[in-house]
Amino acid sequence: MEAELFDAIHRHGKRHWWFRGRRAVAFAQIDRFFDRRGGAVLDLGCGAGTNLEELARYGEVSGADPSAQALKYCRTFFKGRLDEVWLPDKVPYADATFDLVVMLDVLEHVEDDAGALKQVFRILKPGGTLALTVPALRWLWSQHDVEHHHFRRYHRSDLRALLTAQGFEIRFISYAMFLLLPPMGLARLLLRPKTWSSKDLESGTRPSARLFEWIFAFERHLMRIAPLPIGGSLVAIARKPL
Repeated sequence: MEAELFDAIHRHGKRHWWFRGRRAVAFAQIDRFFDRRGGAVLDLGCGAGTNLEELARYGEVSGADPSAQALKYCRTFFKGRLDEVWLPDKVPYADATFDLVVMLDVLEHVEDDAGALKQVFRILKPGGTLALTVPALRWLWSQHDVEHHHFRRYHRSDLRALLTAQGFEIRFISYAMFLLLPPMGLARLLLRPKTWSSKDLESGTRPSARLFEWIFAFERHLMRIAPLPIGGSLVAIARKPL
């Protein structure tokens, strides 16, 4: 499945409503809380490279992923540094290397999530920022999580405790996909589980799917007022103390 997944993300990820909505929400929080523009940026778990070029607005970008297939796709358009990284055991960066580390839906794929965050803490410079998203709410666990090799879904209290246990200061943490949670929950309850295929990503690029992107992305404005109380994802900004 891995080869098919990364091929589909390479072809459709930049136009798919979910990737675009997630990027809008996550980058809005980076814009609010990251104040070291022009420094060293790591897209940790970059996949097929959907966000590599966009992240260049924050500094000099490097990409890292455990998948050779994913890195192969990245090399077709990205000229920056790319490394094979396996969290938490193979992280080939010196201490205090990066000003910003971005992990968008990565942590749930790592069995030892505490060990992974310990490594992120190590490679961040003092005062450096971690931006991450993860899937939320254990009761939303489905065949999708199994097929995408997730180890868990998080609640806000879980993620907060995990980050603080590794020494991070929480700058912001909120649920996301709040407005889309009702249809998401109903789909889990009413629809029969089905095997993922690349057509799922292709369908998410149709003009009719732009409504979902708009709803998801709109939540970045609500988050400026207050963190959202529940949702299918979590977004967090954390800092390594000075």
